[in-house]
Amino acid sequence: MHPALLVDEILELIFELTLDHGKSSLCRAARCCKAWKDPALDRIWRRLPSAVPLLSLLPGCSIEESGITFAGFRSYAIRVKHIVHRQPVLGDLLTFPAHVWYALDNLETSRIRSRAIGNVLPRFSLSPRLRALTLHAGYVTSDSASTPIYNILSRLTECSALERLSVRGRSSACLQTPLSALTTLHSLSLHLSPLTERTFMAASTLPLLTDLDVHADHLSFDHLSVAIAERRDAMTFFPSLQKLRIRAQPEVVALILQHLSQHKLHSLHIDTAGPDPPSALLQAVAVVASQLHDFTLEHSTTVNESQDTPTYPIDKFFTLDHFRPLSKLPLRRFILDSSLPPDFSDADVEEMTKWWPFLHQLDLGALCALQNTEATWKPRISLASLSTIAKGCQQLDTLVITLDADSVLPVLQPMLRGSHPLSSLSISSRSKPDTSSLSAMLSNLFPSLREVTPGFVANHEDAWYALQCTFSSSAA
Repeated sequence: MHPALLVDEILELIFELTLDHGKSSLCRAARCCKAWKDPALDRIWRRLPSAVPLLSLLPGCSIEESGITFAGFRSYAIRVKHIVHRQPVLGDLLTFPAHVWYALDNLETSRIRSRAIGNVLPRFSLSPRLRALTLHAGYVTSDSASTPIYNILSRLTECSALERLSVRGRSSACLQTPLSALTTLHSLSLHLSPLTERTFMAASTLPLLTDLDVHADHLSFDHLSVAIAERRDAMTFFPSLQKLRIRAQPEVVALILQHLSQHKLHSLHIDTAGPDPPSALLQAVAVVASQLHDFTLEHSTTVNESQDTPTYPIDKFFTLDHFRPLSKLPLRRFILDSSLPPDFSDADVEEMTKWWPFLHQLDLGALCALQNTEATWKPRISLASLSTIAKGCQQLDTLVITLDADSVLPVLQPMLRGSHPLSSLSISSRSKPDTSSLSAMLSNLFPSLREVTPGFVANHEDAWYALQCTFSSSAA
């Protein structure tokens, strides 16, 4: 054996690379010699897709068989750091010594899927070293997961290293008591149906929580207003929050933002719906998030369901005035994912580039938004705005835009090769482009461009596909 293979750091690096191609080679390496056994076994057992491989080490053990006795499998169990439970594990059939509280002492991340919730004992899914836990109960009509979710969360106070928690699925249980005790959490995802006001308020008291992802569709504005007004200490409402992703009605999101600590939010993703653009909500964002770097607004325009083909008046479109309250924010990413494309002009785009000259990503509407407009509606953004964006946002990497591709090509100034970093461009247009002229223009403006993705392009798929292939081939 080459002496280099006895150096721990070199051997571990080789085994890490081997793991990318499956575990079969590591299994052979573990049987090769004593020097390789432990590092190979560590990687084989570190991440388990289920508890089956571990329990199969026990005499007579199967997932749903009885008569199981505790065996000396701890030399393997202590190597497990990541596990996913997808099937019921009748762990109570195992006879563990009284001093053994956890079967997996070094477990760091645990995922429990719907079939296993309620059928996996904490000893197989928790540990003192647990850092992240995901519970996915599913969104079935039954509420059978409520009690198991509550019971699992109640045991998490034993996991003093826990930093990340994700709970998803149907559960009507109020999780106020177990959730408020998890004071070590840094990241929390609550996609519960329905989410209660008391559960939400419990999350708001967590002192170290910096990242929150919450579906709050069912939260009542009136009930939440009362709950916020009744809290004992105004300073305990998400005191450390820096990143918020929320799905709720506009008035509920605005209410929450109004009570956050100012100047702390760095990233905000809002998913909401309504008949009109949420002007009051955007004003609330500007007040509380003066240090905001990333802003995403997903907005679905609600329409009369009796209409087979809904039509949208011009006042349903976003205009530049809706976003004017955000003009002083130091944004690096601005993403508007709306049912309708924004009704911007070339002058509006130029003004926006002056607001946010350091943008890395700019998405002006969803790629499919144009198809929700009447066939006679024409974007006021022309090809000239691409030149404006190239000059005004010189750090931009990704651009999504709806424009009139049949407009006059702007006269371009020579640009230094490689001077603009834009690599991804997505365009929606009802107009047929002049493929060769537009391709030359884009290459001049954005020398680093490697991907052009057509969105909604009406009946001009062939022309846009040709443009897409031009940049795909150059990237290859």
